[in-house]
Amino acid sequence: MNRWESIWYWITHLPILRQILEWSKRTAIPGFGKVPIYNILVFIYDETQKDNITTRANAIAFSLFLAIFPTIISIFTLLPHMPFTANYVDLISSSLQGVLPDDAHDYLIELIRSITAVNREGLFSLGFLLAVFFASSGMLTLMDGFDKSYKQLYKTRSWLRKRYVALNMMLILFMLFMMSFVLVIVGNVALDEVVAYFEISKGLDLLLTILRWALALLLVYSGITLIYRYGPSMYKRTPLISSGAIMATILSLLTSLGFSYFVNNFGRYNEIYGSIGALIVIMIWLQINAFVILIGYELNASIAVNRKRLGVGTNSELAMDSSD
Repeated sequence: MNRWESIWYWITHLPILRQILEWSKRTAIPGFGKVPIYNILVFIYDETQKDNITTRANAIAFSLFLAIFPTIISIFTLLPHMPFTANYVDLISSSLQGVLPDDAHDYLIELIRSITAVNREGLFSLGFLLAVFFASSGMLTLMDGFDKSYKQLYKTRSWLRKRYVALNMMLILFMLFMMSFVLVIVGNVALDEVVAYFEISKGLDLLLTILRWALALLLVYSGITLIYRYGPSMYKRTPLISSGAIMATILSLLTSLGFSYFVNNFGRYNEIYGSIGALIVIMIWLQINAFVILIGYELNASIAVNRKRLGVGTNSELAMDSSD
């Protein structure tokens, strides 16, 4: 036994750590389906090592990155014809401030301004087709990342079936995105009108703003739940309320804010790479969120697999029957 192995052995055999380990083997957190914490963590660790979760997150981020620009072209070619306010670009800019790093924020807003400044209706059909293709390909990559070798819980889908499910999920997620988009843009205008008409105090104004963002966060949770429910090729669907979806939603928000703060205060991507630094930041942001979604899914998979192994709970508790 070398020096590092001796140190590791000494650390892992500390009385306090052994007590924590024993406690985790007999304790289940609410929402974990009565599965002990130890079983959950061991499964997640083993699966992330076996499936190389970082590589999967990279592949998903790249596929989604390819879908960003045709999607932006499609949306903001159509948006000027919608009954929104004339300054919707400024509203988008203020809404994204803080969530995205400054470089990525400025790059996207400048791209949106360049698209909306000139009539590009001829690009709508091309942008829409490219957005559908790349976004569905990104969804396929994400679905492949959900596949497991546990035949008691997972089944095999044909390529055509996968593409069909990916297209359906992409369209529903697009509608959720548009709902959150309208909520942010139109909600800002409606909030100003309500405050002015009823002469609402600043305290209540803040409360209404928090409520609007809470609804937007609920839509994000709905999107993640949809991915977890219909993306995996499981015999039993994941419940609408799951620990993985809750964790992924919270982590997505926290990591986005944390990454934005880091890049704005410590990152030097723009100084080192120039204008391409914004693209690098967007790519890293997508990778972080893809990683978070995969981790949340691994939590759900860990609960489902361990409940099957341990025989904990009933079938109605595990999930609803799948018609897919």
